[in-house]
Amino acid sequence: MAADTQAKSAELAARLDRLPFSKWHRNFFAVCFLGVMFDACDFALFGMALPPVAREFGLNPAEAGLLATVGLIGAFLGALFWGTISDYIGRRTSFAATIGIFSLFTGLVGASWNVLSLGVFRFLSNFGLGGEVPVALTLASEYSPARIRGRMTGSMMAAFPVGLALAALVSLWLIPAYGWRAIFIAGVVPAVLLFFVRIFMPESARYLLSKNRVVEAERTVAEIEAKAAEGQPLPPVPANHAPADVAEAGVTVAQLLAPERRKRTILLWVVSFCFLWASNGIIFMLPTILIQRGLPLNQILILLLVQALAAIVGYALCGFLIDWYGRRPVLFCYYFIGAFFHLWFAYASGVWLYAAIAAVGWVNPGVYGSTGIYVSELHPTHMRATAVGWFFGIGRIGSFLAPAVVGFMLHWGAGAYVLHTFALTFLIASIALWFVGVETKGRTLEEITRGAAPAQA
Repeated sequence: MAADTQAKSAELAARLDRLPFSKWHRNFFAVCFLGVMFDACDFALFGMALPPVAREFGLNPAEAGLLATVGLIGAFLGALFWGTISDYIGRRTSFAATIGIFSLFTGLVGASWNVLSLGVFRFLSNFGLGGEVPVALTLASEYSPARIRGRMTGSMMAAFPVGLALAALVSLWLIPAYGWRAIFIAGVVPAVLLFFVRIFMPESARYLLSKNRVVEAERTVAEIEAKAAEGQPLPPVPANHAPADVAEAGVTVAQLLAPERRKRTILLWVVSFCFLWASNGIIFMLPTILIQRGLPLNQILILLLVQALAAIVGYALCGFLIDWYGRRPVLFCYYFIGAFFHLWFAYASGVWLYAAIAAVGWVNPGVYGSTGIYVSELHPTHMRATAVGWFFGIGRIGSFLAPAVVGFMLHWGAGAYVLHTFALTFLIASIALWFVGVETKGRTLEEITRGAAPAQA
């Protein structure tokens, strides 16, 4: 990169990082928030609809688990594809495409006429679902000022448990009255979000800089500054800001396993695999697990609602905690203590069942959004979405194996030990997370990826 272009790149990155939280940020994050919320809602609806789906099509627990796995394979491939492709075609285009795909095919799930058609439509809807969160998180990370990136992006990712709570409410309302098909037909609603993407979501300026599209990036930053100023003078631009990253030659996926990144990449994949084993094992199979314990479906849906409400607090608070105390200690505690919360839920009964599921919800899925933020910070712009997409994608291996394994455990009479596997994976995740060994609190994305000292204002 020429010296003048490098200087301009550093200036534009600094101008983004010095912006105050403004109406522009609220609108942008609202679009991201709603995208993640609808994604999570759609994702969870299948687990809540699985018992009546199994009754209609005559599926045993193992077959029901395998049906859930088909959709999760779609999410796995979607995370890998859309995370990677957005480093080549842009974040905004990828975000819109994932919304359109999962809205269309979720509606078609409600029109499925047999198990095969249901599985195909669910696979395709999850292909869009799997890519939406990695792309949204990458966009949010690249537009969040360093000093508040954890709380801003963490609050946006709190949309995931909001979506889980919405799924529980929609299920409680629609399934008893209209059947399981109604909740999927309603899944076309997120397509409305595409209109707001066109208005409130510009392409990532950091992505443009990574492609040497400096003129476009400067125009984008100037438009954001005009909206963020709201008639008031903006803070001064920090000096000595590191320039934005420029795309390296080669394939971004291969660069994740380059010698200097290999250990970190594998540790992060272990974290993701272990988390999504526990998280999606609960999302998809907990209703079936608790039905085997003799609980009625209405009580199970209330328990899932309690979990989702606790997760909203856990998600949002984790974003603040990582800004206050650092990424590594907070995330480690969430995973380590979370292992024991899962064991508590395995043995709880009566009113303690509600307290235990709330504790589980606080960490599962409450920790995952902030873990994704951490992953996005550890990688340069030209491969950030690839890293986040593969982080989520590799985790999906755990997510689609878990329902199948849990289904077979239930079928073979080993259901009493399912929650113990969730506790074990959380414990393994805590250890892997700690050994990543990098703290990113309060540092700009460029400082982190270049190993530079924090810039001075």
